[in-house]
Amino acid sequence: MMNTHLKGGHFMKYFLSALLLAFAVSSSMAAKASVEDGTHVSPSEVAPLMAWVERATQVHLPATPIITASNRILKTALGLEGAQAARSAAAYLPGQIIISNYIWDPDSVTAKSYLVHELVHHAQLLGGRHYACHDAKEREAYMLQNQWLAEQGERPLVTQGWIDQIASCSH
Repeated sequence: MMNTHLKGGHFMKYFLSALLLAFAVSSSMAAKASVEDGTHVSPSEVAPLMAWVERATQVHLPATPIITASNRILKTALGLEGAQAARSAAAYLPGQIIISNYIWDPDSVTAKSYLVHELVHHAQLLGGRHYACHDAKEREAYMLQNQWLAEQGERPLVTQGWIDQIASCSH
């Protein structure tokens, strides 16, 4: 959702970032889906990611959220008030993560990084953390996603400047 309260160059930067991300996601979705729409991701696939997020956030995660790979459900979830979305490839709703079935591939480090991002939102909720604004939650989620990627020998998904912009409470 575009915020019309952005001023001058901030609006244009945000708009161009959103446009670029939408293009990147839509381009990747032009390819064949990695898994069938509605595929459930097993808790055993997520367990190592949850353990990493628990260590990184210092929040105990007693239960694995339900994780579904579905572009159809993702599109619906992105329209819900309060949904946390990682670059429109995944979303967190309390107790549930939806990742696009065009993105989800259990062998892809990048796809797993989206789950790390959403699991950080899960930890934020369960840890009862408070943030200056809704967007401020994204700073921790993107920074930990990038940290996890670095530990896997991968490049960051987004830049620190982009994180600073998207997580700002001033727009």
